[in-house]
Amino acid sequence: MELSFYHIALLLGILSAVLYLMLGFQPGEYRKINFLVLFILITELLSVVIWSITKSSIYDNVLLFNILYVYIRPTVLLLLFSNLPYSCKLQRTVLPATMAFLFLGMVISIFFQPIMETLQSYAYLIGHAMVLFYSIIFFKDILKQSKFRDINLLSLPYFWMASLVLFSYGERYFFFIFTYYFPSVGSYGAGNVFILVQFVAGIMYLSLGLSFFAPRVFNRYYA
Repeated sequence: MELSFYHIALLLGILSAVLYLMLGFQPGEYRKINFLVLFILITELLSVVIWSITKSSIYDNVLLFNILYVYIRPTVLLLLFSNLPYSCKLQRTVLPATMAFLFLGMVISIFFQPIMETLQSYAYLIGHAMVLFYSIIFFKDILKQSKFRDINLLSLPYFWMASLVLFSYGERYFFFIFTYYFPSVGSYGAGNVFILVQFVAGIMYLSLGLSFFAPRVFNRYYA
């Protein structure tokens, strides 16, 4: 496996999340979220390692790509959003929505895009759209919640999570649409634009791991 910025950022994100747990920083409210972030980072790392070991391209091993990146990747992100503090209690809808997504994936596999034969673009778009939806709502919710009104947003781990996931998944979502449905634009998984997508994803995963140190780096309140 050729080491890239994406891999280094992913590893540093994992180390940062582990360090936060080992040091036992307060407030303790972030510890559960930190465990989930660590689970997300380790899952992504395992996916990268498994994919690299097979030395496959997307179309050589569509079954593995579908499992790792169409279903597992958005599902673990949705698990994180199911535990974030929405003021409107929207987090209660995340797990039922995730189950609905997996059920739709079964329907798509049976009737439209067999999981072992073709890249499941419908399921990919649905899963990533759900991540985008919950990240947009949570980002707006942070800005409106009264308990965060007097807090420096840069010192809030939730702010980093919502903004970086929104930006990275938004970019990845539109890149997939253009390259999959308009092949003349380029091939998904290759080219300079894909390198940019991977770079932004690396920033996201690194920021997820580092976000819990934000309260100790930035002033908690505006001057």
